[in-house]
Amino acid sequence: MKQSMIIPKLKSYCKTLLDRTALWLQLTIFMVLITTLVAGYLIYKDYTSTRNLTITNQINTTEKILNLELENLEHYLQDLANFCIQPYYDSRFTRIVEQNTPLTSEQVAYAKQQMSYYYYTRNDILDYELYLLHQDMSIGRTNGQQHIISKDLAPDGINEALLDCEENSLNHSIRASDSFKSLIYYHSLFQIKGRVSQAIVRLKLDDSYAKQLIENHAEHGEIIVFLNEKEEIIFSNQEALSKISQEFLSALSSRKQRAKGYETVKFMGQPFLLVEAESKNTGIRLVSLTPLSYIDSQIGKLRQSILVSGLWVWLFTILFIYMLLRLLTIPLRFLSTQMQKTGEGDFRSRIHVTGSTEICGLAESFNSMVSHIDQLIQRTYVAELSEKDAKLAALEAQLNPHFLYNTLQAVSTEALINEQPQIHRMITALASNLRYTIKGDTLVPLKQEMIYVEDYIFLQKIRMDDALTFTSSIDPAAEECLIPKISIQTLVENSIIHGKSGNTDRIHIDITAQYNDTNVIITVRDNGCGISPEQLDKLYADFDLQKNTGKYGGIGLANLHSRIRLLYDKPASLDIHTQEKQYTEIVLTLPVTKGVPYV
Repeated sequence: MKQSMIIPKLKSYCKTLLDRTALWLQLTIFMVLITTLVAGYLIYKDYTSTRNLTITNQINTTEKILNLELENLEHYLQDLANFCIQPYYDSRFTRIVEQNTPLTSEQVAYAKQQMSYYYYTRNDILDYELYLLHQDMSIGRTNGQQHIISKDLAPDGINEALLDCEENSLNHSIRASDSFKSLIYYHSLFQIKGRVSQAIVRLKLDDSYAKQLIENHAEHGEIIVFLNEKEEIIFSNQEALSKISQEFLSALSSRKQRAKGYETVKFMGQPFLLVEAESKNTGIRLVSLTPLSYIDSQIGKLRQSILVSGLWVWLFTILFIYMLLRLLTIPLRFLSTQMQKTGEGDFRSRIHVTGSTEICGLAESFNSMVSHIDQLIQRTYVAELSEKDAKLAALEAQLNPHFLYNTLQAVSTEALINEQPQIHRMITALASNLRYTIKGDTLVPLKQEMIYVEDYIFLQKIRMDDALTFTSSIDPAAEECLIPKISIQTLVENSIIHGKSGNTDRIHIDITAQYNDTNVIITVRDNGCGISPEQLDKLYADFDLQKNTGKYGGIGLANLHSRIRLLYDKPASLDIHTQEKQYTEIVLTLPVTKGVPYV
């Protein structure tokens, strides 16, 4: 199934599910979801903050310890350096060291005596050996020998150590022992002038310092590593490190900087927190690797406490939300029940609920609506009971105009018999107008409307004598178009009443009707007193309000404007053009309508 089809179906299913679910349940689920997300976020944030704080504390503590140990190590190395240069404190021994000619037996014996004396001043030295470069002779005690001896044999690695000492600013070199639990210390002796090396001292130290360092870091699986300035491992509490030293150095070089500012390395299949301290003077480094699993175990109990506390808070919050939503939606359930009763026909009972301003307002609006519906129903019942009387009254109302019309016909006949043709014409026109007004359709042909208008003007001319003149020009194509009944007569009546309202003695009315494919345009123009701007504004305001003031005669222009807006779906308009004391022209624009008129 395409994704474009799945999404609309899923939306439709969710909408159907929501429509079948109670409001209180929807709100409860929503609030539970929001609360769960917020609680989960807070628990996670609290946990991560605690973890980061624990890591920070671990780093700070380890850094302080490493810096103190590094400072002690520097002092220790400085003591070793002072010990190695003791021959220079003895002028005789110094001459032996610097002598280029072969030593006498007496000189060798003196060197052995002094070396023995120096050896027993320290209890941390396992091997003590002085190699004289000019004599190619080694004097000292190695491999558990009982006495200081001399031999014409350079110690292993002495040449490499000498090069390291000459390159080092402190003239020493630190190497690892075979067991990686102690260190071998080299220090060169040289002349101040020219810094030419004369001899090199080799010390093999016991593991007392290493034991102390390892003891300080023996807990929680921490790995402590001592590196010299050439990044060679001197000793470590991890014995296997001597076999995988290259792997360790590779892991050390691939350290990762975390966003919180601490560094980690992955070594032997697990992540470690990396903390190190480096001496600016000697270049030696102490590296501490603390398993992150230990830190996680440290905060494990705290994490459990946070989860339990968060769970209790979450449960109490959910219970509170449930009770609150049930309390808020009970009035709505009452209102829903009452609406069902109202739908079944019960318009007498009312609902009285409390809870909030909105709910009370909703209940009052519902009660008002039901009361209003009940009143309308009662009125409908009364209207049904009075229907018969209303029909009788309507019939009586129709009888009166017919009676008047028949009477006028009788008077007209009597006037003709008595040779009064003018009176006969007047009564006939009046009767025709009366019949036109009480019969016919809402829309009538333009030709029929003009007959009615001509009869109306005939009667007005008899009343006004020569003060009223009239002309018309009707497009034959427009004669069959349907227009609102008594529309042109309303415009003519407005011209007569309003145009003669001033001091005008005579008034001329001209009616034209033009036809095009879409509209019939009817214009009624008079040369009366015109309309003032104030009156014109008031008239257009009546158009906007669809008021029928009747101020300008008959049914009124505002009523005609309202009628054409109701009768036509297409745009129709009534426009007034006037100049005060000169003329008034009203243009009625109607959509072309032919055929059967509207009833």
